[in-house]
Amino acid sequence: MNVCVCLFNYVTQWEKTLQIIRFQNSVPLFKVLDSLDISAMIVWRAFIYSLLKIVFCPLIAYITLILYQRRSHPESQWTSVTTTKTMLPLIVSNQINNCFFGGLVIANLIIAAVNRKLHGIVKEANMLQSPVQMNLHKPYYRTRRFCELADLLDELARKYGVTACRSKNYLRFTDWSMVLSMMMNLLGITMGCYNQYLAIADHYINEEPFDLFLAIVLVVFLAVPFLELVMVARISNETLMETRRTGELLQRFDLQHADARFKQVVNAFWLQVITIDYKLIPLGLLELNTSLVNKVFSSVTGSLLILIQSDLTLRFSLK
Repeated sequence: MNVCVCLFNYVTQWEKTLQIIRFQNSVPLFKVLDSLDISAMIVWRAFIYSLLKIVFCPLIAYITLILYQRRSHPESQWTSVTTTKTMLPLIVSNQINNCFFGGLVIANLIIAAVNRKLHGIVKEANMLQSPVQMNLHKPYYRTRRFCELADLLDELARKYGVTACRSKNYLRFTDWSMVLSMMMNLLGITMGCYNQYLAIADHYINEEPFDLFLAIVLVVFLAVPFLELVMVARISNETLMETRRTGELLQRFDLQHADARFKQVVNAFWLQVITIDYKLIPLGLLELNTSLVNKVFSSVTGSLLILIQSDLTLRFSLK
């Protein structure tokens, strides 16, 4: 199954390479990041999170495979060249999906930074319309300050629109690969858990020897793709929550005594958030959020119940 996914990813990447390069070159990343307050600690956490998905997960699977091969075939010689030949195709074939995951991490950071600045604008705009501030400041000062806040809000709206639209458009390059990988991982997790059940059932019912090392290897190979799925669903859900928080912050504006231009910018920003309707649904099948993990759990559990019940029925009927 992994070979099929790998070959499919190679073919699709070869076909879409030029399109992806043009798309990435058209993203004004540094212009969007300009004037946004993103701390080094947040960037470091995002970098570690991306590194875990792109490097550590394939590395864990490969080390487990090496240990299993050395135990099963001790006469084989494993060198650094063999390691590179085995590791490189796994990373390269998953390059588009990794780029999409990295894009989601960056989009999440940008939208979170936009929300932090938007929260400050909400507090200041509502404070300027309080009775105490209206008596304290003259209308000219409040009008000038509302115009300055409108300029900041207009800039945030542009950055939000670019980030949300670009991250959604990136999905069209990886939707087929992502759906195929999900199907293969779902099938692999189901059959892997069923094989674990068969080994345990043979040990307790038929008193056959149980290979604990093989069971651990199988658990690792089941856990790595499931961990990747959880990470993609988690970062997608966090980005979705940040976009919803943008809409919630825009609804907190008190526009009763605000400047006319400020009202226009707030309404335009709100209309943009509603129009984009940020959702990541590859091929229109499954939305990438935390509910995806629950759906995988329920699908695997339902299939395992049917398979285990059939196996137990067959075992006891033969006796």
